[in-house]
Amino acid sequence: MRGIRRMRMRPTRQRCVLTDCEWCARQDLTCRFCEGSGWWRPEQPRRDGNGVIDWVRVEETCRMCAGTGKEHNPLKQPSGT
Repeated sequence: MRGIRRMRMRPTRQRCVLTDCEWCARQDLTCRFCEGSGWWRPEQPRRDGNGVIDWVRVEETCRMCAGTGKEHNPLKQPSGT
């Protein structure tokens, strides 16, 4: 694919912005959106000088886990909780 550049992934955050987050305290569930990395690389449209739309990869903090790499909204509660 055109426009993809390899970027070095940065470390995950220890906690999200919530002071008493029950999900940040857990270690057993990795985020299903970023697979525990805390970062994801979506594609973003870009228009060149001729008006042609191209796609480029951008690196962003995972919005679903706030960059912690820990699942913050599982589809179901794990057994035993």
